[in-house]
Amino acid sequence: MPDVVIFAPDPAVGMSVVLIADLCWVAATQAGGEPSRAVRVVSSGGDTIDTYSGIRMSVDGTIDDVDSASLVFLSAFWGSSSDAVERHRNVLPWIRRLVAGGARVAACSTGSFFLAASGLLDGRVATTYSPYAPTFRRRFPEVEFHPERAITDAGGLMCADAISSSLDLVIACVGDLYGREVAEHVASEFLMGIRRSYTVANLAFDGQKYHGDRLILSVQRWFERNVDKPVLLHRVAREFGMSTRTLSRRFKSATGETPSRYLRRLRVEHARELLSEPGLSVGEVARAVGYTDVAAFSSTFRDLTGVPPSRYRHR
Repeated sequence: MPDVVIFAPDPAVGMSVVLIADLCWVAATQAGGEPSRAVRVVSSGGDTIDTYSGIRMSVDGTIDDVDSASLVFLSAFWGSSSDAVERHRNVLPWIRRLVAGGARVAACSTGSFFLAASGLLDGRVATTYSPYAPTFRRRFPEVEFHPERAITDAGGLMCADAISSSLDLVIACVGDLYGREVAEHVASEFLMGIRRSYTVANLAFDGQKYHGDRLILSVQRWFERNVDKPVLLHRVAREFGMSTRTLSRRFKSATGETPSRYLRRLRVEHARELLSEPGLSVGEVARAVGYTDVAAFSSTFRDLTGVPPSRYRHR
């Protein structure tokens, strides 16, 4: 079973296929695996595919050669979404089978049309390449569509809206597959100089929002909006008409974590992003994620990441 399968549609956005494949090859190599076995590029029929620029690309085989995988990427097509989905009808049950077998799926740019057409995104959050947003909304009314989002994660069914955010999504996915150190190596070696607007920190929390408790979802979104401010739990509970005890009970039941731990993790993930950028001291980062005590921030950061913030920055 390959670790990663990349579906290449026809006609493909060539750089979508190649960028995903290159980053996954590097990650598999860094993890000590054999990339030719760990990463496979497939098409619906196993033939070479055309790109929108006229370049022909070879693939490793057909979707029928793959009956299981840990991670599936649906790369971008070019042209009519109706034509693309119709041309690749046989891909839709294949996606459903792999997901049923435990695979996570990452749809990059227009690749989200294949994931939505499979029916797996009904009632779940998604995004897509912005010029295709009106078509996506009209074609898939059952999907909770958020075109303003760069990346979404509906419990392992992920979408990225463009090439730049697809790079972030690849890094997040290989981190989940091979570990954070591998992901950080790939990002530091190959994405230097790419200033991305999407904060990868958000991805880790989307999967904890499919619990059906609308009030707790509102609390989670409130935390995200106020990550830079000190938060007192009893005031949050009062803001949402609950006692502190009720908030804690419902929050843990919905997300699997206490509000305090969830908020700490949210702060640390945002701090990791800030520390990867030059110009901010550790103290400034601490204040930017709601800590007035730098020592407390450093202690929390070390507890959750294994290293103090100063060492993380140097890494």
